Amino acid sequence: MADKITESFSIVITIYRFLGLYPTRNQSKLRKIWVYGLYFSQVTTTILLFVNFVVEGHSDPATTNQMGIFFSEAVASCLKSVPFLRNGHRIKSCINYFGDPEFETKSNEEKKIVDECVGICRRNVKIYFVAVLVTVICWSSVPLFQKVRRLPIDVWLPYDLQNPVLYFLSYTFLLAVGMYLGFVGQMMGPLIGGLAYHATCQLKILKHNLRNLIQYSEHYSNAEFESVFGRVKRSIIQHNKILKFISDFENCFSFCVFCELAASMFGLCFSCVGLTMVSLASMYGVMYIISYVVLAFQILFYCHYGTLLFEENEGLITEVYSGFWYKCDAKIQKVLLVVMERSKKPAILTAGKVVNLTYGTFIYLLKTSYSMITVMKSR
Repeated sequence: MADKITESFSIVITIYRFLGLYPTRNQSKLRKIWVYGLYFSQVTTTILLFVNFVVEGHSDPATTNQMGIFFSEAVASCLKSVPFLRNGHRIKSCINYFGDPEFETKSNEEKKIVDECVGICRRNVKIYFVAVLVTVICWSSVPLFQKVRRLPIDVWLPYDLQNPVLYFLSYTFLLAVGMYLGFVGQMMGPLIGGLAYHATCQLKILKHNLRNLIQYSEHYSNAEFESVFGRVKRSIIQHNKILKFISDFENCFSFCVFCELAASMFGLCFSCVGLTMVSLASMYGVMYIISYVVLAFQILFYCHYGTLLFEENEGLITEVYSGFWYKCDAKIQKVLLVVMERSKKPAILTAGKVVNLTYGTFIYLLKTSYSMITVMKSR
């Protein structure tokens, strides 16, 4: 299974390893300087962006809304990087959790479920990677086609950009920071969603195994009983390991998801306010529409995979109860009862251990963002 995890997230792991957020066994001092240098460059740029907003005091609402969207995403990216810097090895273990030999597929049906999961994860990663790459290229190219010398990000600088050398260095630095913000902040989405889906697929495999065991248990001979009972117990152990992964997943990524949802909500508000101030057919109108769709999709992405995991775990009780458990041996019935009792605790992923990642939350956040628009417009 280890190669399946690598295959699922190869692009994300490569990017994060290069940026130092996916730790190696022995990290040299030079690599630590590289990692923290990149991070503090991101933080410094975010601060300079805020200083520029305060000093310049933009009166143009369109510019203000754009800066608001970018600033909220920049702050979220800074905060989302913190767990990777502080608990990198723990997060690495969580990413490779299902690479353990105990999760190796043992039948064609199990292999089919895992292969489908890997395919979906790879698809999501590729879509995100291409989207981020195209966005960074377009965003960084805009200043090059303007008559006035400008930078990709409107930050406050203590020097004049009329100097070609200073302009080139500033442009290159902000381009690098923009790429860091984009790839670190956005590529976290398919990684977190993909890991949640891997857990969902392991629950599918567990349901498949229990279904087959229960269906044919009445035909087992005495000689086969101990073997079957051992397989049922292994299913219990597998279920416990899946629940442990969900707990580890929460501890590793819950804060990151919360930051993303908060940033997306603020971004939705700025986008909607911007749409009320410009024509939908204008360039700014199109930009706000695209921003709104992308930000709403980011929220939906997390809620979608959180809902799939919740529903799959809920279905485990139904799967066991609707089978021929009453025809099983008493020992097997007791073990199956343990599975049903453990499944009563909802497998719910949360953002910051406060907001549940479900479709209901997605609808609620959209309604809340609309309420915030009313408040922002009244000021």
